[in-house]
Amino acid sequence: MAVDAIVADESAVEAAFLYNFALFTEWSDLPANEFRICVLGSDPVLAALEPVKKKRIKERPVSVTNVSSATQAQSCQVLFVGRSEHASIGDLARQIGNAPVLVVSEENGYDPKNVIIVLIAQQGRIGFRINHTSAQANSLAVSSKLLKLAQQVY
Repeated sequence: MAVDAIVADESAVEAAFLYNFALFTEWSDLPANEFRICVLGSDPVLAALEPVKKKRIKERPVSVTNVSSATQAQSCQVLFVGRSEHASIGDLARQIGNAPVLVVSEENGYDPKNVIIVLIAQQGRIGFRINHTSAQANSLAVSSKLLKLAQQVY
């Protein structure tokens, strides 16, 4: 399989995870007009999220947006931090603070306390860990079904 095809497959799986994380998470206060899934940085998952624009989450149409700052990210319900932005994830999390943003990223050697859901690639499969304490601090209620599927909850 060509490298581009592998990246596309991985991005499609990550996009499906993001969509399902949104379905199994509750926000205390959602905007009435749309549900925003954002991608920080340049990452192929942005293109893989295109089909999600045709769906609805929490009875709202979905918008998929590329953001470049914490200020923009604060208006997102789900924020995927792309590989290009891993170095700045600590600063980003501090700037977002306790805003109700579900921050998701891939495991890459940074402090996972800055991320609510960490995607983990192991043996050709993708799993995830959930920082339930951070989710609650951000006024997010993660479904017990999602918590049971996580490889680790802390």
